[in-house]
Amino acid sequence: MGSYVFDNAWEKERERLSALERYFDPGTIRVLDSIGIDRGWSCLEVAGGGGSIARWLSHQVGKEGRVVATDIDTRFLEALTEPNLQVLRHDIITDELPEESFDLIHARLLLEHLPSRGVLLKKLVSALRPGGWIVVEDLDWGPLFAKPSLGFVHPASIQKTSERVARRLVAVMEAAGYDAAYGRRLPGELLECGLVDVNAEARDRLMWGGSAEAGMRRWTLERVRPAMTAKGGISTRALNQELANLANPNNAWRGLLLVAAWGRRLGKAESRTFKSRLVSEAHAILDHLRIVPLFADCSPVELETIASAVREIPAKEGAALTKEGAEGSSFFIIGRGTATVTRKEKHLAQLGPGSFFGEVALLTEGVRTATVTADGPMTLYELDANGFRDLMRRTPAVAQKVIQGLARRLQRADEEIAVEGEPFEYPRYF
Repeated sequence: MGSYVFDNAWEKERERLSALERYFDPGTIRVLDSIGIDRGWSCLEVAGGGGSIARWLSHQVGKEGRVVATDIDTRFLEALTEPNLQVLRHDIITDELPEESFDLIHARLLLEHLPSRGVLLKKLVSALRPGGWIVVEDLDWGPLFAKPSLGFVHPASIQKTSERVARRLVAVMEAAGYDAAYGRRLPGELLECGLVDVNAEARDRLMWGGSAEAGMRRWTLERVRPAMTAKGGISTRALNQELANLANPNNAWRGLLLVAAWGRRLGKAESRTFKSRLVSEAHAILDHLRIVPLFADCSPVELETIASAVREIPAKEGAALTKEGAEGSSFFIIGRGTATVTRKEKHLAQLGPGSFFGEVALLTEGVRTATVTADGPMTLYELDANGFRDLMRRTPAVAQKVIQGLARRLQRADEEIAVEGEPFEYPRYF
């Protein structure tokens, strides 16, 4: 049995955790919100890492409630300033937990790394109040090891190297006691603990090279580089190639399957109401906002504020969503359907669910440089300039992060000009 692979003392661990939060937080928040968290609840966030979920929980329970965020190393959690949030240095393996004390307990990417997982899960369940909920999230690497692999890597030319590196990463973690199949067993584990109302979801989403989310995989590989390239592992050349692939915005991956499982403890207390619709449109929009470069620095709570200013609109087949040469002031995200982008009647691209266009119109209210036409019936999410300006006035913190996101993108544009030696169009469509 080895030691835990990742620890907060590593110099780049904050960057790794930030990327992890960007990738996993939207889905985690959807699940937690579906529980029906009430003001006044007492919540436990185990191994809180960077603290994004602990912060979100503290806003949900209000000043009447409390959140306890634990970790072996609390250096990142100590930066949180919410008045109803308590940070506690705590080892879930050796330290005690108060019984029947919490309405909600959440642990993400934790139990899969620890010995005696079943014992620890029962320890967490015993800390629930009667009627309280526990949500556990861990990975299932099964798609990677299926034959043929069920993961998706684009382009196909990088798939072999990418899968070799990923399998070596799993082997390194397994040498330290990791269970790569724990995620798929979570529902059964909760049932064995005597919980009721047990349910689960498995989710993953596309990860593009060069994105903030891709930093999660990049920093993870850097963290375990010595073990990855040790005798019997992969070559330094293969690892470096995968790191270069992760930096290329033309590459994409899917297949990092996170299983979220939840259940309720029986008892005399009145059972909590579980929302019947797990993924609402209001929360699905957060997934889309998170990948927009303009909002890349915003926290989950700040993204919720932005989402409140977004309205859902329908579009009929053939509708011109933007017209080349016409003035525009709205930003759009595609919820359902597809659209075609043209310039001077030349086909440029087809956009699908999750694609966005028009972000610069929020800032410039300028002339559109391309025409975007609905291929069929569509659902779009629109943020217009008036709503955006009002949002910036009401929430200075969001305004500052939007400016930071814009500055970063402009810097990237300058770098691409320097590399390519050709004019750079920013944005491509607006």
